[in-house]
Amino acid sequence: MEKLPYRNPVSVAAHRGNSKFCPENTMASFRSAVELKPDMLEIDLHMTKDGEIVMMHDHKVDRTTNGTGLVREHTLAGIRSLDAGSWKGEEFEGEKVPTFHEFLEFMRDYPEIMLNVELKDYPADSGAFAYESAEKAIAMMDAFGVTERSTVNTWSGELNEWIDEKYGKRIKIHAYHPQELMGKNQKRFVYDYAYCVCLFSTWEGTKVVPKRMFDFTRAMGVEPWVYYPVDTPEVYDASIANGAVLFTSNDPAWALDYLRKKGLHD
Repeated sequence: MEKLPYRNPVSVAAHRGNSKFCPENTMASFRSAVELKPDMLEIDLHMTKDGEIVMMHDHKVDRTTNGTGLVREHTLAGIRSLDAGSWKGEEFEGEKVPTFHEFLEFMRDYPEIMLNVELKDYPADSGAFAYESAEKAIAMMDAFGVTERSTVNTWSGELNEWIDEKYGKRIKIHAYHPQELMGKNQKRFVYDYAYCVCLFSTWEGTKVVPKRMFDFTRAMGVEPWVYYPVDTPEVYDASIANGAVLFTSNDPAWALDYLRKKGLHD
């Protein structure tokens, strides 16, 4: 499988944009993030009731907007009418939920930045709707020419397996350890199809897994990535020593600065 175009020994993905300081998965968050020059942006996608792909992490709009209900129960017009910024701060009042198309147009100006595209519609929750959502998202990635510099990420092992079977290795699948985190109806060993695996020791992901797990991941030809809700020197040092190649960070400015001081990032 062709590798991602890494520029640094250890890379940083800005989690939902610059989400520590901006409302996640909004254009304000992405504009702030790209100014920091991360290696990658991590984003989240859902499909609306009328078949449009929009950017939001939660299945419901309640936490990050002034609306209620599942994303898939809203039309695009309904989603776009919501305030997706005020919850983070009054300076973000009126920020809208972006469409994936809007985001991809924005990313034309940043061809050096990779993408981790997380698909949030799952077959276990929405059946055929989830497969249609995935097909539309991947078709848009292809149309904008970003597929080669992207991973596709989902917490549904069932959906991961379907993507691998339908698209083959041209889609780099980001998966999770332990595999049980990716739900039921899995039929394959995750390391048989994954490009990279985010190594969690617990659901909260607050501890660094043992080096033997990093070594096993590499031995299987899969890249070991990590994410921690709070970035600290301790978890970064331990992860680097164990062989992590990419950190997904809520505070990409801190992560980039820390890695630069260690000579691991430009």
